[in-house]
Amino acid sequence: MEYPITEEQVRFYERNGFLQIHNVLAPDELGAIRDSLEEAARQRFDPTFDREGISADYDRVFVQKVNLWRVHEGVRRYVFSPKLARIARALTRSPRVRLWHDHALIKMPGDSKPSAWHQDLPYWPMNESTALSCWMALDDVDENNGCMQFVPGSHLWGRFEPIRLTDPQDLFALVPDGQSRDFTPAKMPMRAGSCTFHNGLTFHYAGPNRTDKPRRAMVTIYMPEGTTYRPQPHIVTDGLNLEEGSPLTGEMFPVLSEAPTACKR
Repeated sequence: MEYPITEEQVRFYERNGFLQIHNVLAPDELGAIRDSLEEAARQRFDPTFDREGISADYDRVFVQKVNLWRVHEGVRRYVFSPKLARIARALTRSPRVRLWHDHALIKMPGDSKPSAWHQDLPYWPMNESTALSCWMALDDVDENNGCMQFVPGSHLWGRFEPIRLTDPQDLFALVPDGQSRDFTPAKMPMRAGSCTFHNGLTFHYAGPNRTDKPRRAMVTIYMPEGTTYRPQPHIVTDGLNLEEGSPLTGEMFPVLSEAPTACKR
């Protein structure tokens, strides 16, 4: 139930905007989420949860299902894992973290396209820039099937416009002069059950899947307590009638980890 994170790892995350950690899931945990995702992938949900088939070009980037924790009990058990949430809390130095949403990302074999260089935060209706994603490999990943790649320190360059993943712009052309011009990516091959955490502003990319098998990943997005709503369209918040600046709380955004309170004497 515990995966210790060191102060050195926290500082690496703060400097670079990402952290790779290995063998986070035990074999039984990995098997359970694989089975749950396989079962969920065979089901068709309404468009609130199931983003498959909305665009053929988008499906070539990845097949995506969102907020499966609300409709599949096995995925819910994984998403509510205190082990992963405690890592997110440690990396953000937050006393409490909430769930933003989960999403399954499956790069299908064959006519696969890369996930273009982008930031996550521009798509999210949040004012703050401290939310982070846990990208869990459910298959061994390398450059052949689309492992994650990050540009170290890019989370410090600011928030840019969202990139259209099916018709991507050059994200690097948006970086103003005076910022770091070192765009050398850090590539993240890893075994199944290992993961990366990355800040919502970190530039990241995954190449096409050139193998003959799907590349499966399960992403859980965490936000520190106090994250507030920024009005813009998003499938998770559309219809919730949130006011600008209001905290993202309540049953849609449950607390997944909080620090123990000090004992009172």
